[in-house]
Amino acid sequence: MIMKNIKFNEINWPTTLYLILTPIGAIVTIYFFALYDLFQWQTILLAIFMWLASGMAITVGYHRYFSHRSYKVKKWMEYLYVIFGTSAMEMSVIEWTYDHRNHHRFTDTEKDPYSIKEGFWYAHILWMFTKRGTTKGKTEIDFNKVSDLTKDKFLMFQHKYYIPFAVFMTFIFPGLIAMLWGDFWGGVLIAGLVRSVIVHHGTFAINSVCHSIGKRPYSLDESARDSWISALLTYGEGYHNFHHKFPGDYRNAILPWQYDPSKWFIWTLSKLGIAWDLHKTPEERILQARIEVLEKQALQNPNLLQDKKILQSKERFQNVLNKIVELKEQYNKTKSISIQMIEKAKKDLIEAYKEYSNFLKRLSRINNIRFQN
Repeated sequence: MIMKNIKFNEINWPTTLYLILTPIGAIVTIYFFALYDLFQWQTILLAIFMWLASGMAITVGYHRYFSHRSYKVKKWMEYLYVIFGTSAMEMSVIEWTYDHRNHHRFTDTEKDPYSIKEGFWYAHILWMFTKRGTTKGKTEIDFNKVSDLTKDKFLMFQHKYYIPFAVFMTFIFPGLIAMLWGDFWGGVLIAGLVRSVIVHHGTFAINSVCHSIGKRPYSLDESARDSWISALLTYGEGYHNFHHKFPGDYRNAILPWQYDPSKWFIWTLSKLGIAWDLHKTPEERILQARIEVLEKQALQNPNLLQDKKILQSKERFQNVLNKIVELKEQYNKTKSISIQMIEKAKKDLIEAYKEYSNFLKRLSRINNIRFQN
């Protein structure tokens, strides 16, 4: 349905054929290698390493570092992000970042380059089948919108010579490594082709699955959703509702049991002195966002929020929230209060949040209000 609106001369044939043929090639490769028992354990380990290195370079590098600047990192680590991110075959840092920043700037609108409003498969992969500048969403790259990146000579080099750089890193590089145990074609096909297809569709799922399936605990204003299944495939990127609400946060998952190895990787780099200035959303803003979602859902029955216990609980939450804001302002200006006072207020806020949210949920159940995703 999407493709019929795309003119023949608007199709980006190299990208289209590549994205169609590589999954077929990956399936044929796995079948052929299994049929003739060609798998070598060293090549399997290499494929796992390349999957981790290229996938993590996309999440902690292309996404959280270059696109959102959610932390700072030493230059040599930045180079590693670019080198291994190139092996994911997801275009240059500059082009990837440009599209992703537009996705956040224009989410769910006509200017969103991979808007879910155009359909699941459009958001997943079809948006890449057209040439730049030929559709309403996929505009020509405006370098002024990514000027922080175009000033970097290495990023411009990668952007200018992306295709040969990517072909080498995606296929030739793992092939050369696998030559150490006499398995060049295993390196090219298993650690190169098959691995890159897996990374592709993990990344693509964030644009499709995470805008279609899952919960929205932090914001109901956009289609972005939290999907733990997608998080498993993308090193924690699946907690997409949180990310869209707080895009500058170096984390995507904030609860202890949520899977976000990218967050742990960045945190580890900070402890080693390789990364610093990790942006972290204040806890009170997160709790406030969750309360706002609960209130919007509860407004299906406007009388619900007039309950005496609800009003008292809401007032308590708001008073503690205001207190924290005041304490932080005072600390930043004069340092006349202690961190312990702020931490104590945070604990009070969590207790007030739990009380207020539990009241909302309990009364909603009694009133047969279904909390929508």
